[in-house]
Amino acid sequence: MQEIKKSLRIQDEKTGSSKNLLTYVHSKSNAKLGDALVNFIYSVAKSLVSGSPTGMKVSDSILSEAFKGSSWHRTKTLKLSGKKDRIADAVEALILFFWVHEGLGLKKMIEPLESHLEPHRLQHPKEEHKSAVLSFQNLLNYLFQIYLDRKSNEENIC
Repeated sequence: MQEIKKSLRIQDEKTGSSKNLLTYVHSKSNAKLGDALVNFIYSVAKSLVSGSPTGMKVSDSILSEAFKGSSWHRTKTLKLSGKKDRIADAVEALILFFWVHEGLGLKKMIEPLESHLEPHRLQHPKEEHKSAVLSFQNLLNYLFQIYLDRKSNEENIC
């Protein structure tokens, strides 16, 4: 897994896309790979909570709603606007960024999702949607805190 992340970091350095978070999250190729990562971590979290293996496609509306309820949006740190599919693509790329460039492991991404999924809500599509939104909002807030901590550390070094 570390080799894959290293290869992705090298590719990003060649293109320069890792230098600017806003540029990174608006990359279609990052969104495509991020989509697979998001679906995987949600499927694992749901499998752990429900007690049975499952594969899920996370909808654009879940990611868009989660972003709009997260610290990223409330503080305008990462200005994303437009249709829900555009916001969802950016969220997928953002999650990929933290996995590739911030050294965040899969377990650390799954835990915030798992902790907010409620087993009884997973049986009903509308209820699962609400639970998934809260779970991704929790993950995005966790990533935001990592971002703030990293930024604060960089400012203290300078």
